[in-house]
Amino acid sequence: MLNEQDIEGYHRDGQLVPDYTLPPETLAAMRAALDRLLADNPDHASDSMLCPHLVHDPAQDMLAVPLRGSAEWMAFAQIPEILDMVSQLIGDELILWGTTVFGKPARIGKETPWHQDAEYWPIRPSATCSVWIALDDATPDNGCLRVIPGSHMTRRLHDHHYVDSRDVTLRLEVDDGALEGADARDVSLCAGQISLHDVHLIHGSNANRSGRRRAGFVLRLMPATSLFDHALGRARAAAGKDRIDYGKRAIFLMRGRDRHGGNDFSIGHAEARAGP
Repeated sequence: MLNEQDIEGYHRDGQLVPDYTLPPETLAAMRAALDRLLADNPDHASDSMLCPHLVHDPAQDMLAVPLRGSAEWMAFAQIPEILDMVSQLIGDELILWGTTVFGKPARIGKETPWHQDAEYWPIRPSATCSVWIALDDATPDNGCLRVIPGSHMTRRLHDHHYVDSRDVTLRLEVDDGALEGADARDVSLCAGQISLHDVHLIHGSNANRSGRRRAGFVLRLMPATSLFDHALGRARAAAGKDRIDYGKRAIFLMRGRDRHGGNDFSIGHAEARAGP
């Protein structure tokens, strides 16, 4: 569990590395699952693999190469100690709406530009705690997470611009004005450690030019007081604003009940369980 200083630090900085490490057997199981995920998706870029916890994610049907996932990642998303810590930060009732494996490979791992996650997701009001689980040691030389502490405080979504490059994992980057006078912090992690960050925090990572892979598994958990707006997701996809169709994304109530009352836990589930 987090102590008072941890909780205060998270809300002050927008990011926290708690005093917690995965049990060695769990870390080994995740790394083995990553080997299987890579083997099952030889044509999929490993830098960013969306929703491995879904056998089939219908939201990715518009991609040239959708990811083939596995239920074992769903089990990794249910680690009680991690859910306990997130509950202390955003409330006892939690909805899992996404996961990502960032498998930034050695020497060719892509840069992730400075951005805010709230720019991309149809969640109203915007609220998510992202749990970054290190499957490898993550250091500045292999492209660890970097954050701008306190950049979440205003709850403001800064302007972003389009990045015309194939060497980045995201095509939207926060405008330079949002970074004036900012001091970046490298989030170095040992394999098995986790980092928690807020949906409005400005963050990114450098390219990996080292000889070591930097892989991580990320959980996206929102409080059940917010709405995952499938209708907005469909509209954004139809307008070409998103590369995946969040209107088809399956979401899961992990704890408590749907306090908002409007979340739809049926969309996408049949496809997610059955596969394409």
